[in-house]
Amino acid sequence: MHIGDAIRWTRERLGLTLEAVAMEAGFDAGNLSRMERGQQAVTVDRLSEVAKAMQVRVSDLFLLIESPSTEAQHQLRDSETHRYDEEMQSLRRAYSGLDRQHRRIALQMIRGLTKAQKAAADQTTTGRRGAFKKTSSAGSRKART
Repeated sequence: MHIGDAIRWTRERLGLTLEAVAMEAGFDAGNLSRMERGQQAVTVDRLSEVAKAMQVRVSDLFLLIESPSTEAQHQLRDSETHRYDEEMQSLRRAYSGLDRQHRRIALQMIRGLTKAQKAAADQTTTGRRGAFKKTSSAGSRKART
């Protein structure tokens, strides 16, 4: 097995398209396809970008090369199970089916939801702190009288 085989094996196990991984990594699908087939050299930088796009470690890919046994494949699959739940895989498949413009819109929506969630959490935390301060100061006044 060579690095291209490891990339393809991992990409397919994660249910990712060639186009989605290549776009996320910052180059075209043709380049990634040639890397997977061993027709194009894979630089360390490119390998790092591909791994990042698939949300795996470069060492996971090398593990498949160094130990092509089913044990290595099971180790990678087990780590995938912990990192990728069904919702995330479904989201990635849906996202990879979008064109560039709709991907940008989806990312903007997700970022907006993330900010709204963080703001709500911050407001809840601030509200709890404020309630604690009111309770503390009321308790202090009672103790003084």
